[in-house]
Amino acid sequence: MYAEQALIPFYQKILRFTKGRGEHTLAKVDAFLFRSVRQVTINRDDDISIVLPPDPHFFRYLIKSHEQHISYAISKLVKNGDIFIDVGANIGYFSAYATAAVGKQGKVFCLEPESKNFEYLKTNCNTIQKRGFDCSAYSLAASSVNGEATLSIHRYSTYHTIEDNYLERVEDKQIINTVTLDDWTKQEGIEHISLLKIDTEGHEPRVLEGARKLFHKKAVDFVILECRSEQIASFIDDFCQEFNLHQLTWDGHTWHQTGARSIKYRTECLLSKVPLSPNLLC
Repeated sequence: MYAEQALIPFYQKILRFTKGRGEHTLAKVDAFLFRSVRQVTINRDDDISIVLPPDPHFFRYLIKSHEQHISYAISKLVKNGDIFIDVGANIGYFSAYATAAVGKQGKVFCLEPESKNFEYLKTNCNTIQKRGFDCSAYSLAASSVNGEATLSIHRYSTYHTIEDNYLERVEDKQIINTVTLDDWTKQEGIEHISLLKIDTEGHEPRVLEGARKLFHKKAVDFVILECRSEQIASFIDDFCQEFNLHQLTWDGHTWHQTGARSIKYRTECLLSKVPLSPNLLC
């Protein structure tokens, strides 16, 4: 085992002992020691792995503590042979978890518009494909219209956004291609989506607007999406009422069987066609 790989369980043990304290320091130390791309194995069979940029911002990806409630939900909701779509896939961290869940009979589609993230995503998808899995990368942003948009490039690579009200620490701009999920899935021959994950830094409502036909046809079983503002919470609650969807809302610690507006602090929502018990995801 290489030194950089051997350190991962060591980091995990330290953080369990300190209850998470010192994570930022460990991230900086690791970035100083290893200044090249890192590899992290996603599943126990060691056949799905991804590379990470040499950036301390990805330390939680390295030790697999990044939004564990999302990776766990993916593992519980997605099964062999399913179709998973990752909108705002970044470098493909959650896409890799989904690939492990859908197996070699399923399909994973990853949409990421930002050029640097997309290069890592493409590399990771190609590596996964060589192991016999169907995981594809698309340099696209899902939205409410087909066309072009301006992407604000944030200092941190997980915060890039199309939305004008998320403009702190913007370092650059990129012109990107946008598609509606209604049109794009038709083009790709996708008739049913087992799980749709949306992480677009405030653009989530526009992504759902572009998928109305899919929801009218009840072609989407589950949706996991970010919900970081009152405006987005209101949109999600109204959208669920319109399409008769059931909701779970994450408050940073646990899932609640309630609408987004009813919880003051929330980070993600899970929408489903059928009632879903929070106990399933604990």
